[in-house]
Amino acid sequence: MVDPVIPPPAERLSADTYLAVRDWLIEHDPDGQRFLQWSREETGPPQSPEAMAGEIIWIILCAGRSGKAASTLMRKVRAAIHDGRPVVEAFGYRAKAAAIERAWNDRRSDFSELQAVLASSDVDRLLAWCRALPFVGETTQYQLAKNFGVQCAKPDIWMCRLCGIPDKPRLPLKVRFHACMELCSMLASATGDSIATIDSMLWLGCNKGVLVTDGSARPIAVNLTPRTLESIHEGAVEPASPEAGQLTLDI
Repeated sequence: MVDPVIPPPAERLSADTYLAVRDWLIEHDPDGQRFLQWSREETGPPQSPEAMAGEIIWIILCAGRSGKAASTLMRKVRAAIHDGRPVVEAFGYRAKAAAIERAWNDRRSDFSELQAVLASSDVDRLLAWCRALPFVGETTQYQLAKNFGVQCAKPDIWMCRLCGIPDKPRLPLKVRFHACMELCSMLASATGDSIATIDSMLWLGCNKGVLVTDGSARPIAVNLTPRTLESIHEGAVEPASPEAGQLTLDI
């Protein structure tokens, strides 16, 4: 396989453009301020088994769907757990519903294991722990680790496109993650924002149609007149974080 040619981060997205988009989202988007505050102040080790289970359940629900769709499902799943009903009644994907029930039912033992992993300060060990959970994938393991306080980017389709990586052919995870970390690290050095903040605000910009590219990873355009600015969480249960990190299911 020929080594992919990935452009230098500064050729894709300048620090000035990032700051302009970040500040525009904070001022105009209903989720902008919440994303910024969460990424700056509210990521970190979960403080209870319930908070940890909420993180895991959110990651399971997020894969392959929009944040708004995941929020709607989270509300239904939360209600099912609260009422003692099978999760499959709220979420018909049986295997994932079983994984959600496992995350809730085994939350105390999982939390105990997680404390030992976090105490080691070994990021690779934490990623492996996240990846071993049912329906936490090779990409979403990074989101879960970020929610638990690791300064890392999630090499999802949005971030990869921003880095200049087209959807196809799909590059190895190591290549995608390295490119995403290079972009976020460059912007972090130039702006003082953390990698977690940059990853979150770039994701929001793409999700809301403010940062625009496509599956071929064409040059990035900035659109300050997006079609809609509807909250990802409108009509859903109010989460403790914009990405439903630290979401406690109060039973």
